[in-house]
Parts: sequence; structure tokens; C-alpha cells
Amino acid sequence: MADDLFVPKSLPEIYDKPDEARFKSLREAFKAKFGSDPSFVVRAPGRVNIIGEHVDYCGFPVLPMAIQQDIVVAGGQGNARQLNIANVNPDYDSYSVRVNDVAVREVKWYSYVLAGFLGIAERVNTYCPGLNLMVDGAVPVSAGLSSSSALVCASALATALAFNLRDLNRAEIAELCARAERHVGTQGGGMDQAISFLGVRDLAQLINFNPLKCKAVQLPRGVGFVVANTLVNKWKADGTDFNNRVADCRLGCRVLARKLGLEWGGIATYHQLTQEKAMTPADLVAAVKEHLHEEPYSEQEVRDVLGCDAQELKVIIGKSNNTEFHLYRRGLHVSEEAARVALFHEMCSASNPDVEHLGRLINSSHYSLRDLYDVSIEELDRLTQLCRDVGALGSRLVGAGFGGCTISMVKRGTEESFMKEVYAGYYQEKGLEYEDVAGTALFSTSAASGAGVVAIAKDA
Repeated sequence: MADDLFVPKSLPEIYDKPDEARFKSLREAFKAKFGSDPSFVVRAPGRVNIIGEHVDYCGFPVLPMAIQQDIVVAGGQGNARQLNIANVNPDYDSYSVRVNDVAVREVKWYSYVLAGFLGIAERVNTYCPGLNLMVDGAVPVSAGLSSSSALVCASALATALAFNLRDLNRAEIAELCARAERHVGTQGGGMDQAISFLGVRDLAQLINFNPLKCKAVQLPRGVGFVVANTLVNKWKADGTDFNNRVADCRLGCRVLARKLGLEWGGIATYHQLTQEKAMTPADLVAAVKEHLHEEPYSEQEVRDVLGCDAQELKVIIGKSNNTEFHLYRRGLHVSEEAARVALFHEMCSASNPDVEHLGRLINSSHYSLRDLYDVSIEELDRLTQLCRDVGALGSRLVGAGFGGCTISMVKRGTEESFMKEVYAGYYQEKGLEYEDVAGTALFSTSAASGAGVVAIAKDA
């Protein structure tokens, strides 16, 4: 059933601080590049995951919120069945390809646009005229705020409009985009696309998977959130660090299933295992500690436990290049993080949430990502500790890790003074002025609405 996905919304309906000049510049850039006004404008927001990192692809719920920073795409019909992609930022190359020849052959910025196009085109498998797309991004790149997934989502939404495919609802297109992003080589779990489409202004979301369901979460009114970028970039599809951890979890749940007397062939995620055995996250923590050993598993040991051959193992681990597998540490993080998400949500539902305790859960999430999941780096550890030292209730890395951003929960009303102290302790020594980072690398944020069509006046 269709929802409000294709209902145009005005800038004040979308943004706390509408930037009309941005949309005027986008329109002008489109006309300068393609010779006509755009037929439509769509947007898809980035996100911050408040808690629940690296558990979505294990099937467990996550608790993110969409953010005001977004990807905006202006689109219009082109000629000769050609897909033409351009960016208002001249640092990003334009790209053109015949619509019948669209494929992701390498990882470039426009590969995520191609992935979104393919997600829609593969669904309808019908005639598509030429399509011109002009992209403007306000989500920091390679920062753990899901700029790549937002680009896939915005591209898919623009393509759906080009195909006149208006029967899609938010949940359907979110799941479609999660599959589509795999064209770029990332084996994510669907959180980024889900919150980009299903975000609600002023509310976080508890997102469950299989089937995809969202539950609005009212965050404590006395807190705010600040994002701080380490300025160390890490593309999720750049290398195999991310996919290696997916492989550890795919194998870990199967090995644990075998240890618990289940047929491992029917188990694909840790969450599925808990359903089969009627286990809570706390039960899963105990099972990981009892049945998986702390030393890495070799390929041969995994094959011996599962009774599978090398080809079967290769199918399970997908795009990973692992030759040894950290099943215990990855499984312990996933199970404990799932328990933290459940407790965080439960506490937010109380009439007077204990924000100090919520902060400790956020801190524990970071320590686990650092010590068990091995996705933190020196800059992330330093920046999160600085944030705690200058007043954050809790601070952790956000996103896949290996660089990017931190998210800090602070007392509402202290955001500006907090940011200035973080600037003085981290960015100033890099020779940056406060104005250089405020609003881009260092900013307060609030929950934003999900992706949709933007109503733009002709003279905007």
C-alpha cells in the first residue's frame, strides 16, 4: 500500500532551518548542465545510529535517527535512453551510460547512483527513457553517517519517479535499496536504508528486520546529540574490513548453532538462532562464552565443525578475504550490543529515563566496538574520550568504524559550549578555525523526516 513517499513536502516541513539558496543553486546547476529545468527534486537523509552498531546484518534491532543532513537529487527526462549523472561539486566527475548498459564495475561516487537506478530497473524490467540527475550532498562523506546509502536511496527514489512507479511504499523501497547497495559490494543489513526512508521528525526509530518494522522512540527531552568527525575517512566498500566482520558473524552463528545441536544450514544470523532456541540476548551472551573459544578459528577448524567443504565455506563468507575467523569476539559484541539496544529502548519508554545510565550504555557500545569488534582507531578513541571529558553523557564511534564520526549525547542546552570545547581539544591543533568545522565536521543534530519528494517553487 502506498504512503506519503511521493507526496511533495515544502522546505519548512522538512528542515528546521530551510536553505532555499541550496535548492536554487541545484536547479541552476541542473539547467546549466542539461539545458532545461528539473522535473522533480528528491532527498534522502543520512543517519546517526544512537546504539546498535554492527548488529543489523545479524538480524537484531537497531536504534538510529535520520538527520537533517541529506542527499538531494534533481531529475528530469533526458534523450536517447542515456543515464547522465552530475554533481554540483566540481570535484566529482560526471558520468554517462546507456540505460541498458548500467552496471557497477568499480567503486566511484556515482556507483551508488547506479546501484539505486539498478534497484528500481531490475524490479520493473520495462522501458526507461533517458534520465538526467544532478546530485547535491550535505552528508559528510566517509564519516559513518551513511552518505553512500543516502545516495542509493535518493537515486532509487528519483528513478522510481522516472519510471512513474508510485505504488512503492517506504518499507518496500527501503528493502529494495538495501539489496541494491550490494551492487557496490557492501553486505550491510538494511539499517541505513530503512532509517533514510522511515525516519520521522523529532523521533528516533527502533528498527526490526525480517520483516522490516519501525517503532517510534521518544528520546529523553533533556538531552541532545552532537556529531564530531575525526576527519579520517573510510569508505565502507573500500577494502574488506567490513565484509570480513560480516563473515565472522555468518560463521559464528552457524558454528554456535551446531554446538547447540541445531542444523546449521537453516541458520543465517544470530537473531535467527535466538528465535530457534527461544533465547534472549543475555542467553546468547552466555552461549557465546560457553561454546566459542577466544582464539581465532582457522578455515579447517570451521569446516570440521560444520562438516562443509571449501566451496560451501566460500559461499557462506561471501566477499570476505578472511583466512582466520574471530568468532568469539564478534559474537560477544553482537550479543551484548543487542542487549544494550533492548535496554536503551526500555529505558527510553520510562516516564523519567535515567540519562546517566543511557550514557553508560553508549560508552559501553564504543568500548565493545574497540575491544571486541576491532573497528575503532586512535582518533576515534581519542575523540570519544575528549567528548566524555568535556561533558558528554556518552560518546561512541558511529557507523562501520575505521574512521569517520562520533556521536555524543549531551545535556540539552549545552551543545554550543560542548562543541567549542571539543574544537579546542581536537580541531584547533590541526590548524582549523572554529568556523571551518562548525556545521560540517562538528554539529548538533536532531531527528529528521525520511526520504521524499521536495516541493520547490519555480522561482526558488
